[in-house]
Amino acid sequence: MNDNQLFALRIFDVDTAVLIAKNWATHAISILDTDRDESSPIPQSRKGLLLHRCYFDDIVRTSRLGLVLATLEDIQAILNFTQYLTKNDKLLIHCGAGISRSTAVATGVLCQHGLTPVKALERVYFIRKMADPNEHIIALMDEALGLKGALRTAFWNVYYASKQ
Repeated sequence: MNDNQLFALRIFDVDTAVLIAKNWATHAISILDTDRDESSPIPQSRKGLLLHRCYFDDIVRTSRLGLVLATLEDIQAILNFTQYLTKNDKLLIHCGAGISRSTAVATGVLCQHGLTPVKALERVYFIRKMADPNEHIIALMDEALGLKGALRTAFWNVYYASKQ
């Protein structure tokens, strides 16, 4: 896929996302902690912005009591939200810090739109230098997209290359 045919993508922390959602995005995915402070600002719906909110925590196993692990249903809902993005759209994806959950989701969405897993990961690392995609969400994206382990393998190869 030619990058010129892809939607614009930005990945941020929640505080920056509030500002970006007001002025730039046509679509936004808010990945929120289940125990978040309700008084903290988050991106809000506005004319010209389609918003999808999901609630799961930045964990990779269910070992932490009280935290919520992302499910295949969560990932499928995200992919349903992003399936019709066009080159004219501007997608904002955020989580608390803009490092783990959001970068994993962005990787999967880019694969959904035709990038190979390696190209998707490279693009995410280019957009968000501090990216550290959530391994559990990567595995769920791999499954939801029917990539048969290709995304998980690329994740480990690119992840380790980025740490060198």
